[in-house]
Amino acid sequence: MKALELDEIDREIIGELVRNGRATYTYLGQLTGLTPHAVAPRVRRLVEGGVITGFTATVDFSALGRGLEALVDLRLSSTADPDAFEAQAAQLPSVRELTFLTGRFDYQVRLSCADADDLDHTVRALRRAGATVTETRIVMRTRMPRRGASAA
Repeated sequence: MKALELDEIDREIIGELVRNGRATYTYLGQLTGLTPHAVAPRVRRLVEGGVITGFTATVDFSALGRGLEALVDLRLSSTADPDAFEAQAAQLPSVRELTFLTGRFDYQVRLSCADADDLDHTVRALRRAGATVTETRIVMRTRMPRRGASAA
């Protein structure tokens, strides 16, 4: 897939949409000096070109009673089917993200658990789904770097 050519206005729009996926065309126009009608086709082109792949809400999982975050690195057994593992893991309520990796581990799984018992239950379920080796780390703090127009 050929990379889309972006100008500074495109980068500014992307940077703002990363910060605020609900930004209106009016707001983006004010930010960039364009009219809302000039912003709309730019956003549409960024979506159709695969640069913007979706708009999302950021969720505070602690507000949902799932404030214990953990990262689990795991290696699958040699007989485990990765597709079946992913399907089973995705059904677990604590699993937020599955990342397939190169290196010593096959996956990194991001969890948001209710408590230590929930974490224990989830790691045991991951093992039943095909993980033979797991290494679990509790997340103490997460900071998201501010991404401006230059990062886009």
